[in-house]
Amino acid sequence: MKPYKVLSLLIGLLLLAACEKMPTGEGLSGRWRPVYACFSNEDEVYRYSCDGPVDKHGNARMIRMGKDNPEVKYEESITIPGIRFFKKYGTDVYIYFMMDSPNKGIGKPLLYKYEGGMLYLELPMGAFINSSLEYLEEGSGKFSEGSPVQFLANGRLQFGDTTYERF
Repeated sequence: MKPYKVLSLLIGLLLLAACEKMPTGEGLSGRWRPVYACFSNEDEVYRYSCDGPVDKHGNARMIRMGKDNPEVKYEESITIPGIRFFKKYGTDVYIYFMMDSPNKGIGKPLLYKYEGGMLYLELPMGAFINSSLEYLEEGSGKFSEGSPVQFLANGRLQFGDTTYERF
């Protein structure tokens, strides 16, 4: 029985090593910078909308307009982070980063799943509880509802309301 355990362990290590050496140019792997954002949202007082290009710093123009009083209108800048997909210990993970510091992530790497053209991102513990910052950045094991992903003809990726390009 012992040789089977050793053999299965070796096979597992070989598979893990093979997965780690997959080219990063395929699929979602790599760093993606936002190039276009299109979304709308609202709260009790304002409607927020953005439909335009994102600059090299990750900034886009957003309009905030009063729901009851449309004459109240503000133009603001919103920062949209880049996203990096990679493997860590053979597991698919992602992390957001600010464009002005692309090698420094926001929080800790979290899991992702890509199934049937949909991308499911693991939510951090901070989405569910109020605790110390270090614990809040940990993965919760719960995933988002999923967003459709489209690989565009120009090598770009559309994920949710944002279009990204690999850099």
